Amino acid sequence: MQNCGFGWQNNVLRATLAASAQVSGLPVTNLQNQQGAPSLGWRAPGTSAVLTLSGVPSAQWQAISLHRTNLSATAAWRIRTGSYDTGWWGVDWHTDWSGPCNVANGQCVYVLPSIATDERCEITITDTANPDGFLSVPLIYAGPLFQPVRNFSTQSTAGNNLGQDTVTTLGGSEFVSGRWYQRKLSIVHDSLGDADAAVLDQILQASATGQNILFVPDPDATTDVLAQKSLFGTLSGGDLSNPYGPADRHSLTLDLTERL
Repeated sequence: MQNCGFGWQNNVLRATLAASAQVSGLPVTNLQNQQGAPSLGWRAPGTSAVLTLSGVPSAQWQAISLHRTNLSATAAWRIRTGSYDTGWWGVDWHTDWSGPCNVANGQCVYVLPSIATDERCEITITDTANPDGFLSVPLIYAGPLFQPVRNFSTQSTAGNNLGQDTVTTLGGSEFVSGRWYQRKLSIVHDSLGDADAAVLDQILQASATGQNILFVPDPDATTDVLAQKSLFGTLSGGDLSNPYGPADRHSLTLDLTERL
């Protein structure tokens, strides 16, 4: 088990994006906004598509995640990172991984064994059993993870916000129309060092602008657990405290809400 990771330096937001296919009105450049609605995302006709992120010199790639997707249980993906070579062979791929998406909560997450520093990243998505006949991907994270020196506390909690319209009859019967289901985390960390606290302050400032933050409880987990437990959304934090006197140990509670 590894210490938790926060993804906040999203290369998707500053890269040049290209896709093998896209629907008019739902281009791949929509991935550079922060909204998770399918009507504002990238849609590719058919059941296979390639997304390329390039143009970021010495970019770091560690966590790759897709969120709010319509991918089915049998979807698979391939992730490659590399740099363009001026020779005749084109891109020199340094990382090449493929496997099942193991979709959970509409998302899939993969963490590379180590950080790759490359100019580009290529993500191939294949979902031949998708009943919609197209691929819908509103949100993507692709970048490094910040991991505190010590892990978060077991006092952390997970919950949800429900969007419901409920009509109650005179007899007490309830008729519920579900609108949305939004996951949330309360991440308690009671052993942050000065350096960790400084980075988390930068992360909170980035999130304050509306940027989504990826939280991975255990980057060493299998892809099915990563998809189930990771969360991508808006982050806020309480006051930073120093409960252990002069020791380099700070306490902070962070609230992360899934971006819909």
